[in-house]
Formats: sequence, C-alpha cells, structure tokens
Amino acid sequence: MFLVACSGEQGTEPVSDLTQATTVCGSGPTVKGIDVSYYQGTIDWTKAKADGVEYAFIRVSDGLATVDTKFDTNWAQTRAKGILHGAYQFFRPAQDPIAQADLLLSKIGTPAPDDLPPVIDVEADGGLTPAQVSAKVRIWIDHVTAAIGKRPIVYTGFYFWRDQVGGDESASPLWHAQYSTAACPNIAPTWQDWAFWQYTSSGAVNGIAGNVDMNRFNGTRAELEAMLMGGGGSSTTTCDKLPADGGTIDDGDACFTAGGPAGSMRHVATAGEAGDLVWTHTTDKATEANFGEWALDLTLAGRYKVEVYTAAAFAQSKQARYTVHAAGADHDFIIDQSAADGWQPLGEVDFAAGPDQSIHLADNTGELLSDNVQLVFDAVRITRIANVPGEGSGSDDMTPGSDGGCNAGGASGLGGLVLVLGALVTRRRRR
Repeated sequence: MFLVACSGEQGTEPVSDLTQATTVCGSGPTVKGIDVSYYQGTIDWTKAKADGVEYAFIRVSDGLATVDTKFDTNWAQTRAKGILHGAYQFFRPAQDPIAQADLLLSKIGTPAPDDLPPVIDVEADGGLTPAQVSAKVRIWIDHVTAAIGKRPIVYTGFYFWRDQVGGDESASPLWHAQYSTAACPNIAPTWQDWAFWQYTSSGAVNGIAGNVDMNRFNGTRAELEAMLMGGGGSSTTTCDKLPADGGTIDDGDACFTAGGPAGSMRHVATAGEAGDLVWTHTTDKATEANFGEWALDLTLAGRYKVEVYTAAAFAQSKQARYTVHAAGADHDFIIDQSAADGWQPLGEVDFAAGPDQSIHLADNTGELLSDNVQLVFDAVRITRIANVPGEGSGSDDMTPGSDGGCNAGGASGLGGLVLVLGALVTRRRRR
C-alpha cells in the first residue's frame, strides 16, 4: 500500500487536499468478489464461481425490520460451492444497535473457519447527529467483537463517514464504497488502507440476472484467507496432529466445527461418547443449513478405518450422509444413525499425511423437517490398518468385514459379496 496525491474530480466535487491525502492505491493483486441480497433473486452460484467470483458478502437484514429472505439460501449455497462468504447488515442508527447485532449473530451462528468477519454497513444516519451515529456504530462493533473474538468489517463511503459519522474505527478492516473508474479510491478518515473496494453497482456475473455490486479485495487469495474466522489463511480448523495409529475427535474438541444458525444446533451434556453431543433436525432441502465438520491432520499416510459415534437416545436419521475428505478426494457414506448405540463404521479410506482433511455431516439428508428427525454430531474415530496390500493406492473398494464395517482389498474369500455402507460418490467439499 502507498499513498498518492491524485488530481482531477471525484464525482462532481473537486478533490481537496484531504481527499488527495486519503487516496490509496491497492498494494498489487486483487481478488474478485460480489455482494448480494434478495434483489438479485435466485443465484446460480456454480456459474458465479466459474465466472471468477471467489467471495461474496450476503445481506442478513436492513436493520431490525427487514430480514433478507435470500440470506439462508445464499449462505448455504456459497459454502456448498466453495465460495468464501461473509454476512453484512445494513445498519439503522436510530434502532437498537445491540438488537441489530444479535440478529446478525443469530443468523450466522457459530463462525466457521471459512467465514469472513461480519460487516456493519454504515450509510444511513437515521436523523441522528454524527456523534450519536458514531456512538451507535461503536456499540454494534464492540458487541460483535466480543461475541466472535474478531473485529468486524466496516462498510462506508468517504463523504458519508467524514460528514455523518466521523469516529475512528480504523482498527476494523475497511470495505470502501466508491463507484468510480479511478485507479485508486479516496478512503474515509482515519483509515490508512482499504481491505475491500465496492467499485460499481452495475456489474455483470454469470448466474445472476441483472446488475450486481462488484468488489475487489486488496491483496492475494492467500491474504484474503488470512482474514477468515479460522485465521492463519486456512479454510480448515488448525488441529493437533493425530498419532500414527489414528485417534478420536469429539464434538467438544477444537477440531470440530458446528455451522449454520446457532439456534438450530442443540447441545446435550448428558449423552454421547464423551458425555456430550450436538444434534439438529434433518431437512429435505437441496442445500445444507446446519452442519458439523471434524478437521483431520494425520501424522502418517495410509488406510484407516473410519467410525462415528451415534447415541441411540438422540440419533434418528436413517440416511445420514458423511463426506470424508481425504488425500484430495471426497467419499460419501450414507448410514442409519439409529442402527447402533455407540460406535458404528463408515468404511475404510486412504488418507494423506498432513492437514486439509475432514469428515463433514450436514442436515440436508432428504428427511423432512416436519418429521422432526434428529441428526447427531458426536465423536469420530479413525484407526490405522496395518499391512494392507496396496496401501496408499487411493482405492475405495469396500468389502464386508467381521465387525460389520468395510475392509479394503476386494471380495476375495467372501464369495464376492460386496456391502456398500454408503453411496460412494465424489462431490465438492465444503470450503
């Protein structure tokens, strides 16, 4: 980042000494993104991603009165398609800032590692004085920071912030609004740099009918990932390595992430593998809303038996789909959670050494929400299988084992009988 003094006009207002001093050019590469609300209608996120969209900011609400009807769908689908996302709220200073912040927090739930920090959209004064607006903005920011452990992003424009707000929130990243063909935006005081720049409201993106707001991130993809709630630039939770022979990850461990609306995830402290578990209701929707993910970081590559813990008192789904992401590939296993009170096998999978591997379970099993079917997220366990011929080959062949699970290596000695515990398909992992 470097400061430059530019000449010419910004809109119809001459560039003053102040705007010259705050004209900030990007530091090099930028990353393409958009922001959306229900105004964009139904979005084909597969096409949007193919068109180069790497992140999206999604509107939660306009203050307290208008909750965006497309938020849940857009939030779930961007995650499913591997598009980084963040939530924004159009802030109404005349309304209760704590209530507005709590509305946003309730919609995003527990922040996932691949979430961008939430955004306060500051572009209305509600008839209040700048000092009053500034105070309300600070209340919102402080409340959200305390809840998520990270500073939220501030969206605003130069003139509005200077004339209608005037506070110093430069500890938060700036998302600058300025529709201009200029190479460098004029950012609000007291920021010295911008993280995002919304440079037009009339962009065109495949998969979206009509205009859409376009944004640039000031940096590389790796630098964008460093802003994620997971921290450190990784879209998978950083966890301790599992020993060479495998190990167990419980829902209470740091390697487990519960995502989606927090109010839909029920925590139980009287049942489960380690005395606790999480459950939600299943849906028949095309996209997931609530999910659980266990991040895996293995010391040693090899073939491992994968098991999950299902407590009979809460596990009811008969078609729970677990996606095991291992060695760069995804494998789906569908099981009846009610079939066992305790550990039950998914199958055997070849894992690579290192992180960026996981087990993912989502609520969109195909079972109706109206049937109140409970889906359990509890512990997972992987156990290394020694002396397996062809270990590390990447084969997914499954044959029945004496324990009711699946063992690798074809159907030799078993009369060719093949037991498929789950439909094995490759699908894109949530990122």
